[in-house]
Amino acid sequence: MKNILSILLLFPVLQSCLNLTEPEHQAQYIECYKSFDKEMVGHFPKKVPNNCVATKFGTPEFINEYYSSTQLSLKVQVSSREKFENLKNQLGKEAKVILNSADSCLLIVNSKENQQLINCNSFYPVPQETVFAFNKDKWIRMENCLIALIDYKPGIFIENKNLKPKETLPENWKNGFSKGYAFNKNEQTITFWLIIW
Repeated sequence: MKNILSILLLFPVLQSCLNLTEPEHQAQYIECYKSFDKEMVGHFPKKVPNNCVATKFGTPEFINEYYSSTQLSLKVQVSSREKFENLKNQLGKEAKVILNSADSCLLIVNSKENQQLINCNSFYPVPQETVFAFNKDKWIRMENCLIALIDYKPGIFIENKNLKPKETLPENWKNGFSKGYAFNKNEQTITFWLIIW
């Protein structure tokens, strides 16, 4: 009986030490994570956590004649509303600005739509996946999500011969980077992102 009790107590400890992410996927994520300057990815987990529900990544070499941006994105689902709110509040402290996903001054970097006519004093560049969800055959704007931008700047931040200005973006934002978090309260998910274009 004592041995069974010891095993039952040991199981949760061992389970918390295991990472259930496939080793190949974990290795690809780590390789991509390490390909960026530390200041660009310092807000990301160094490894894919067990509560990860989606990743998207491409190293700076990923930019080619067809893809004029590169990004690292990691979405985690938090187990309880209380933990979600605590993490949201803690991570939100790093942000320069926090906006709602419906804000009209969000500049969707990897959208193919022309955004040069947006009438805003300040632009807030974000990846499309932080504001929109893909449903069957179209992108639908998510409601009541918060976007926390840690940093964002126009300019060229990686060297790649295929890096071209994005013609659909306003003049000062044809190249740049942004990084931050997206908080989806309904799904209790947090997306860590970096995009460079």
